[in-house]
Amino acid sequence: MGIIRGGDAEYDDSRPTLEELTSRIEEAITSSLEVNSTVLKLSGKYYSADEITLLARSGQVREVLVLDLEDNQIGNEALKILSESSQLLKLEVLKLGVNFITDEGIKEWANSSNVTLKNIKSLSLSDNKLTDDSLVDFVKSSNFPQLESLDIGWMEAGNKTAMAIGISDTLPCLKKLDLERSYVDAEGIRSLIGGKIAENLEELNLAANKFGDEGVSIIAGTSNLRNLKVLNLSQNMIGDEGAKAIGTSTQLSGLTHLYMGRNAFGPEGARAIHETKILTQLKTLVLQEGVETTPDLVNYSRPELLRPEDPELSNPGT
Repeated sequence: MGIIRGGDAEYDDSRPTLEELTSRIEEAITSSLEVNSTVLKLSGKYYSADEITLLARSGQVREVLVLDLEDNQIGNEALKILSESSQLLKLEVLKLGVNFITDEGIKEWANSSNVTLKNIKSLSLSDNKLTDDSLVDFVKSSNFPQLESLDIGWMEAGNKTAMAIGISDTLPCLKKLDLERSYVDAEGIRSLIGGKIAENLEELNLAANKFGDEGVSIIAGTSNLRNLKVLNLSQNMIGDEGAKAIGTSTQLSGLTHLYMGRNAFGPEGARAIHETKILTQLKTLVLQEGVETTPDLVNYSRPELLRPEDPELSNPGT
């Protein structure tokens, strides 16, 4: 243990030995698995390649189904180690959001023949350093045949990624897709929902893409989203015409949760959704515009008041 003096401060410059690091990782795994033997939560630990190497080799993780590694320091090297682990063969849910994975790492994962994680059903890659360059390769890859839920929001995914997803024949099980705060415009929306992949979607998050009325009209008019239950269109510069398109869409009549907050429509568009005779299955509805100027509609921004008799009503957030 070495103490370094710099100016008026002192700090510990020592690094743990391999034995010490191994002990720490094993203790962290043991502690987490005591709560649930199949769920390993190690988010916010600042783990990088050294720690991930030890985790991926640990015999304790053989029965783990859910691995949460969000908000660490995982880069391409650590991603490769995880993807080729012989101990994580049962893994179904992998959370890697808020890390340092780049296009290079995703490309290698997508094109590798050494990947052992073939049973992943839910994957979060949100808020990494990824662009269309690697995400297109990812959705074309045959390494994720069981994937049901994919979160690639808060990155530089654009129309190329949307198009690749739309025509993908390698993600037959995909039911939930998150593209929040991406760069998908109306053209990308058309490509995304124009293919077969859209027919299986049950949840779609397109918040903060800013495709406006043109994009939302495409969504409202397609017959490919007939299985959709949850739709998030918040922060997309949707005006009254777009809101009306949603409120009168017979293609979206199966929706149970609809989020339309932080858009550009006023009371006219708000009423078209709030007073819809078509979206009768809604349990959660979030519409925040027009509240200040139309007090009688104030309750539509509080979903618990839309269907107060529904005991299964969930809290949608924003």
